[in-house]
Amino acid sequence: MVGNIVNEIRIKSTTEEEQKTFLIIEEHLKLMTTKLIDKKQAYNQFQEQLKILMFQQRTAAASIMDSLFSKTNSAIVYTDENFLLAEIDILSSKILVGAVYVPPNKQLPFEHFSRLNGKEFYLFGDFNAKHSLWSCETNNTSGSALKEWMERNGWEGIFPTVPTSKRSSAIIDFALTHNNSGWKVEVIDEGTSDHFPILFSSPFTAAEDGFFLSLARSVNKHRRKYRRTRFLCHMNAYLCSKREYDEERANYLQKKRENHLTTINQGQNIWRFVNNTFRPYTTSFRGIRVANGIEKDPRKIVDILGNYYEKHFALPIHNPNNVTHIKSITAYEQISYLPNMPLPFVTLNQVEKQWLKFSAKKSLDSMRNSAFLLKNLPIEYMKVITVLFNKCASKGNVFEASKHAKIICLSKDGMYPTEDKLRPISLLPNLGKWFERCIHEQIQEWCKDKGIYTDEQSGFTPNRRLQSRILSICEDLKLTVAANNRPALLIFVDFLSAFDKMWYPALIANLVELDMPLPLIKWIYQWLQERTMSIHHGDSQSKTVKLYVGAPQGSVLAATLFRIHIHFLPQYFFRFCTHLFADDVAILLKGSLEKKLSQNIIELEKQAKIAMHILLSFSENHLLPVNVKKTKAMLVHSAVSPSQPKIFFQNQQIDFVQNFKYLGKCL
Repeated sequence: MVGNIVNEIRIKSTTEEEQKTFLIIEEHLKLMTTKLIDKKQAYNQFQEQLKILMFQQRTAAASIMDSLFSKTNSAIVYTDENFLLAEIDILSSKILVGAVYVPPNKQLPFEHFSRLNGKEFYLFGDFNAKHSLWSCETNNTSGSALKEWMERNGWEGIFPTVPTSKRSSAIIDFALTHNNSGWKVEVIDEGTSDHFPILFSSPFTAAEDGFFLSLARSVNKHRRKYRRTRFLCHMNAYLCSKREYDEERANYLQKKRENHLTTINQGQNIWRFVNNTFRPYTTSFRGIRVANGIEKDPRKIVDILGNYYEKHFALPIHNPNNVTHIKSITAYEQISYLPNMPLPFVTLNQVEKQWLKFSAKKSLDSMRNSAFLLKNLPIEYMKVITVLFNKCASKGNVFEASKHAKIICLSKDGMYPTEDKLRPISLLPNLGKWFERCIHEQIQEWCKDKGIYTDEQSGFTPNRRLQSRILSICEDLKLTVAANNRPALLIFVDFLSAFDKMWYPALIANLVELDMPLPLIKWIYQWLQERTMSIHHGDSQSKTVKLYVGAPQGSVLAATLFRIHIHFLPQYFFRFCTHLFADDVAILLKGSLEKKLSQNIIELEKQAKIAMHILLSFSENHLLPVNVKKTKAMLVHSAVSPSQPKIFFQNQQIDFVQNFKYLGKCL
């Protein structure tokens, strides 16, 4: 691209003065786009020559720069060592385009970057910055600093997907911008430099010398004139100008299409246009961090994840001496001996209602079906689906094929996370999920009729909002700390993988105790049995992993069943004030109004000890482990600097925080 511009300007530069100026600009272009042996010295020479030109040959330099940006009305606005910034007027807006080179082991020029904040800009160059955010295997100091700068200032990157350096597998040549939408980038395997050339394709186009703009203005002028006068001659002039505009526009678009087809037919250019459509599946992460490095082989990655999740969903070991465990196991075994029982029939209206709730997602499930396909079924098929569902309901059966989940893992920690820093996304068969939605509606009706709700729980509950839970806890805190001597102690409990650790016998025991109809209990029992999953990464698939614990992710039943699983949690903490939203638990301990602040702190420490003992009892009874590292405590008060009580859970001290983000609200 630079070569074409240079050749064009060389032809236009006719005078000796223009030729001299052009040679200096040409050296500058080479400096910004290639690696020179002594880049610093060459750049300094250019700076000195450019200063002379700015005073002695200003006219010639302006002529060359105007030729360089002939279609964009642009100018260089700032230059410094290894940094160039130009302003381009395009499409009735001004944008900043810059180039930068950061030598190895040098700090990034953030003082220059700050000029771009709050503006439309595109900064290209060799940053020598490595970070996993743009698919580098390792992070360096410049990469970490640049990532922090981008997050703090809202910058975005235009990163290649393959290494840009020939000496390493790092991506250090890229672009930074305020908005990367519409941009495409391609690394070209050519040249003798130690860096690969990079082709950036922008969503901007330059106007065709204002020709169509002048035609459009002429059409608008004749139209306004005809509207004012209503003369026949003015109408003919308007129609004539409009016809001319339409013909010129059609000819231009036709010529543009022909040139596009000609370009596609040349060599292998077609792949530049279809590459974004026909491309292999790209995973959300590129490798797994293991003890001896990074594993990138997809086959080995799925094997590692398969072994990890096999242990994660293994059969939990219960305590035969625990009374609650014995009660849960007994209820679980009694339900297992019962035969399948018929469920109430599903109506056509229920099937259509749940069908309308489907999001038309195109992701394929384990049966290679998609919600998009079901969403486009003709309405006449609803009767057939209703008959199918009622045959299963009449026998109390579930779709056995719907018990297998296709798992796609997303990274929570860059391109090379550890196995415990992944978020598994479960893709269950959509037809089975449709049937589960209908059964879920029956369970919801039973919960509503029997009042199977608690005032402390706001998650997965109809007519209750997250905001109401936040307001409730804020009001409790305000009323408690209104007096200077009355502090409040908040303990935010974090259960370790709460949904994945739902113990089936404890759930069934709760359903029996809540007097759920036996047909529904038996159906839920059948639905939880023999569930499996397999991890998919790229084109590789892991072994089949059996699930002995956990609420099946991706099903609408999972949230409701988990709510019932911890239904009796507030009863454990009946002497304290608890707030629940799904598995997020906040325990509020209040001081006494008649005691001094120091005495209240001591009293809160005693109450916290009791609360932790109760929490341990609930955790052991339901085999729901507590993540002590993420469990935090916060002392809320209106005093200057009171002492903090010490809280321990299983001999591990709980950390205190000054503020805590609870349900998206910073308390």
